[in-house]
Amino acid sequence: MSEALYIEMPARKKGSPRPLWLRLIPLWALLLLLAAGVLWWLAQGRVASERAMLDAMVHVVAPEFSAPVEAFYVKEGDRVRRGQPLLRMNARAYQGRLGEAGREAAALRGMAGPPTMEETAARLKAAQDAEQDMVRRLAQARNEEDVKQQLRQERVATHVRLQLHLRSIDSQGGERSVGKSRYAEASQAEAQARRHMEQAKVEFEEASRMRAAMEQELGRIRQEMLRFKQMASQQRYAPVPSRAQATPPVVVDANLYAPVDSRVLRVLGVAGQPAQRGEALVLLLPEGASVTENYWVQAYFMGEGADFIQPGQPCRVELEDGQNLRGVVQDVLAPQALPTGQQGAQGFKPADGTAKPAMYVPVRISVEPGANPLPAPGTSARCVVLTRSILGFYGF
Repeated sequence: MSEALYIEMPARKKGSPRPLWLRLIPLWALLLLLAAGVLWWLAQGRVASERAMLDAMVHVVAPEFSAPVEAFYVKEGDRVRRGQPLLRMNARAYQGRLGEAGREAAALRGMAGPPTMEETAARLKAAQDAEQDMVRRLAQARNEEDVKQQLRQERVATHVRLQLHLRSIDSQGGERSVGKSRYAEASQAEAQARRHMEQAKVEFEEASRMRAAMEQELGRIRQEMLRFKQMASQQRYAPVPSRAQATPPVVVDANLYAPVDSRVLRVLGVAGQPAQRGEALVLLLPEGASVTENYWVQAYFMGEGADFIQPGQPCRVELEDGQNLRGVVQDVLAPQALPTGQQGAQGFKPADGTAKPAMYVPVRISVEPGANPLPAPGTSARCVVLTRSILGFYGF
């Protein structure tokens, strides 16, 4: 009888295990490839501007009355704080006129005799009705004045920007450097902006005079109401002297102050020369905390990438002087041609051969201030908008 044969397999020799980092190499390679793919995808979403220019709300310092300029306390390039005096007007003649008008008004009121009780009640009722109507009209006048003032500031800023652009062309050689047609366009744009600025200044002065007249009339009505109320409550009538009552002296602040922390862009007036009411004497560029609200970049984009630009997307701004700033897209407007003075040779010709201007997407970008002061409005810039993100990450 045969016996069972048992075969024993040789034992496998156990070697030392591979290190952990060596086993994780495929995982790290996969993660690196994934990260590179994500960064490449984010980089494809960056849209660069075709044209861009730094713009700002230039603050205009102008007197509220016509008078000669006594002295300027600042010069171009100086940094000023809010409320700092910039110049002083010679207000002696204007102060004399105000005092004379006050004395004449007091004399006219002193000529009236004491009214009866019925006349006092009737006058008080009429004054109350007139006050309500005047308050409503004054609110409308103030609103109209604010609108005209904002329009005047925008027109002044536009004129300054186009004037600086024209002077920049002149400094580069004028027609020889940019061509006759482009130089003519810049000159026409500057002249048109000047006409619009003068028209806005006249409209603002008319609205300001109307508002001042209504405020003066409202003050007079309220003084009459107070006088009638006192007379009615006391039930007696004090005799009004025949001579004009003494009026307190009128004090006029002849200084003009800086509205915001800023840098003096230009001093337009001359000490010793007369200045008209509303005439721009000092132009200020905002600095410090007011830069974010008063500075922006007007950029123009082309191509399919411009369709993906939306408000709130971050932007990188590179100025002509080498500053690199951060910005955020604020507004995206409808496609349009470049404004006058910025149009180049770009365009296209359809089948009929007629040249048509290229269409750009205008984008307004807010600017975060850096360590150095920003240059004057009109400085060229380059903007790159980051249109793609992953959980708020836009890339490096």
